[in-house]
Amino acid sequence: MGDRTTLRRKPDRAIDDRQAIHALIDEAVYCHVGIVAGDGTDAHPVVIPMLHARQGERLLLHGSPASRLLRTARDGVDLCATITLPDALVLARSGLHHSMNYRSVVVLGRATEVIDHDEKVEALDRFVEHAVPGRTARIRPATTQEVKGTLVLSVPLDDCSMKVRSGPPIDDEADMDSDTWAGLIPLHQGVGTPIPDEATGDATVPGHVAFWSRGRR
Repeated sequence: MGDRTTLRRKPDRAIDDRQAIHALIDEAVYCHVGIVAGDGTDAHPVVIPMLHARQGERLLLHGSPASRLLRTARDGVDLCATITLPDALVLARSGLHHSMNYRSVVVLGRATEVIDHDEKVEALDRFVEHAVPGRTARIRPATTQEVKGTLVLSVPLDDCSMKVRSGPPIDDEADMDSDTWAGLIPLHQGVGTPIPDEATGDATVPGHVAFWSRGRR
C-alpha cells in the first residue's frame, strides 16, 4: 500500500493481507478502469467496466487495440482500477446510518503492454480461466491473428488497498428504543441454468459450466 492508496476515511476498515487482496480480485468477475483522457480543456474522466485477471502481483487488462482507454493507458498515463463486491444492505434506524457491507480493492498505477507472444497467450488464457475456470482445456487455442489483434496491459499491484465494511448497523444510542426493523439484507450473485446454443443442442452440460459459481473462495 502506497501513500496514494492509504485510507484516510475509516482507516480501521483497511485490509493489508495480500492473500485477501488477491482473493477479492480473483473472485470478482470484472473491474472498473478509470483514466483522464484528452489534453488541456478537453481533458475528461473516462471509466469503463472491463474483464480482468490476476497474474501474481499484476492486474491484467485486455481489449481491442482500437479502445481509446487502453491506448491511452498504454501510453503511460496513471489509471485507477476498482473492484467492489457488495455483501449486504445495512438497514439502520435512521437514514443517516443506512449503509452497505462490501469488500473493495483500489489499484493505482501505470500499465505496460504485454508484447512477448508467449506471455500474451498465457495472459489471454488467464482471462478465460478467470471467467470460467477449466474452460481453456476445452476450447481451441487462440490463433496468431487473434493474439495480435488483442491489446493486453499489465498493471503492478504495488500501489493498492483493500477496504471492508461488515457487521450490523451502527445506530445512535437515542434510536435504539425505536420499533423500526434494523438488520441486514444479504446480497448474493445469482447463477441461472446454462442455455445451450442451437448447435450444442441437448448435449450434456460439462461440469465447469453446470457448477460455475462465484462465491467466496
